Amino acid sequence: MVPAPIPANEAQRLRAVKSLDLLQTPREERFDRITRLASRLLKVPIAMVTLVSEEEQWFKSAVGLEVRSTGRDISFCGHAVFAEKSFVVEDASADERFADNPLVVNEPNIRFYAGEPVRRDGMCVGTLCVIAPEPRTFTATELETLKDLAALVEVEFDRGKLTEAQSALLAERNELERKASIDHLTRLWNRSAIFALLEKETARAKRGADLTVAMIDIDDFKKINDTYGHATGDWVLGEVAQRLRGAVRESDCLGRYGGEEFLAILGDCAAADADLSAARMLASVSREPIVVGKVAIHVTVSIGYACFGGFTMAAGNLLESADAALYRAKAAGKNRVVAAGDGEHGGHGG
Repeated sequence: MVPAPIPANEAQRLRAVKSLDLLQTPREERFDRITRLASRLLKVPIAMVTLVSEEEQWFKSAVGLEVRSTGRDISFCGHAVFAEKSFVVEDASADERFADNPLVVNEPNIRFYAGEPVRRDGMCVGTLCVIAPEPRTFTATELETLKDLAALVEVEFDRGKLTEAQSALLAERNELERKASIDHLTRLWNRSAIFALLEKETARAKRGADLTVAMIDIDDFKKINDTYGHATGDWVLGEVAQRLRGAVRESDCLGRYGGEEFLAILGDCAAADADLSAARMLASVSREPIVVGKVAIHVTVSIGYACFGGFTMAAGNLLESADAALYRAKAAGKNRVVAAGDGEHGGHGG
């Protein structure tokens, strides 16, 4: 195995990676959308947006791969970053640089790899890459498709969609603390982080901003675990998280609050818009079955939401109100939305 050489401009490159402020942050739909497109258009099982830091390659988005980082010393993307141009390996098992690489010998058994560097301030900070477990020839047209999609990743780098609360939370935490703030299964904020964000958003609401909080619970999740096993249950959790990410705005905060329960913090969302936002999340989960292997599982959620109601309301009060509404949604038959202090809204009978 030949580890990737270190670029001559490594210090400047690492500063560019850090300036993105994306390392150890939750998955975002804007990047997941691109990796899903790469997987479909190029007909590969694995597609990733990677950032190459000092010691590891970290995956901001990954389709078809459960791990979220690998050592830089065994990374293919490190070679693409050093080359600063398209890097294609058609059969890693026949390439002396990679034949004994653990990513080739073991899972994910890489044979084909194509990586297109993505840049920030002129520096190669990572790649958009695609991977397959069989050798493959990459055509000029396919390479152009990968280049076009990589350009879209760079556009997202410049957009910077984190909210004021999320940016403040990240600024308060070092890289290890950030890593400890992400739920390992869903790649959303975990319980402690999402509650910290709720406190920040509540403080902002006290200065005059609108705020809605929604508690989302997977219906009959225990039955899914009992019927299909916990591995399938974990897959369902991950898929529900992905669907919810696609249903909320990019500026909203979404976290796994515990077990099969999620918390969505909808900033600048007034009561008039809250029901529509909650109904969109409800529909996103149930629109089609979740397929795990040869099994198709119809999954629904129940949602309770509460809107910020005045200067004296604390984050805990808002959460309690949303949780009480969720309890009523469950009691009313599940697969529906209920607003705090009100009857059923926009629900669909379960």
